[in-house]
Amino acid sequence: MNITILRLVIGLLLLIIPALILFRLDRRFLRQSAIVIGRLAITLLVLVGCLYYVFLWDKTWINILWVLLTSGIATAVYCRKRWQSIPIYASMTVVTFIVGIVVLLLIDTSRIFEAILFIPVMTMLQAEALFICRRGITTYVLERRTHQELYEYLRGNGASQLEALRPILTKAITRAFAPALSQLLLVGLVFIPSLLCGMLIGGISPLQSVAFLAVMTAAALCSTMLTLVFSIYIYTRISKVTL
Repeated sequence: MNITILRLVIGLLLLIIPALILFRLDRRFLRQSAIVIGRLAITLLVLVGCLYYVFLWDKTWINILWVLLTSGIATAVYCRKRWQSIPIYASMTVVTFIVGIVVLLLIDTSRIFEAILFIPVMTMLQAEALFICRRGITTYVLERRTHQELYEYLRGNGASQLEALRPILTKAITRAFAPALSQLLLVGLVFIPSLLCGMLIGGISPLQSVAFLAVMTAAALCSTMLTLVFSIYIYTRISKVTL
């Protein structure tokens, strides 16, 4: 792959076509789109500048620090409420690190903490966990507040705390994972996943690419489920409601 600055500029000129269409149809949406694209461009410039030096130095402690820092910023931006961000970040950091190490051991035992493998694997696992767990813990909190009387009724009739919370936990988990599973099915049936496309473009063989995609999918589902469960547990501990 050899994308020069000139080729990059030519590729970006493709944005002129949707811009012209929006200019004729909806100029307000065109301004909104331009703002979003501008913010994305700034973010990418900062990101590529940081990643350049992270990959250049390629030190284990720097790579770990980078993952912790970026996941913390992403959690703070995406989960603006403290009761969401603290449980999710704490759980996600521990779970994805453990599951990510397992994935890296399966990929290449000699390059576990190298930036070229460590950072992408951890980032993909944490991104999936962040999106799903926010939806899951939000559902749990809303359901807990809505059905507090049902919880008290079950507890009053001899049910354990876990038994009383089971309907709420079930709904939180199913609502959190339903869109992800639907998207997973759509990806498998309709089009090639972007991760697989990137690996194929990078010159990795189709068999190795599919194998890596399968391992990452299993790891993402595992780490996300564990992260959600631990996030709910930490939330209940913080809010003085134990499972």
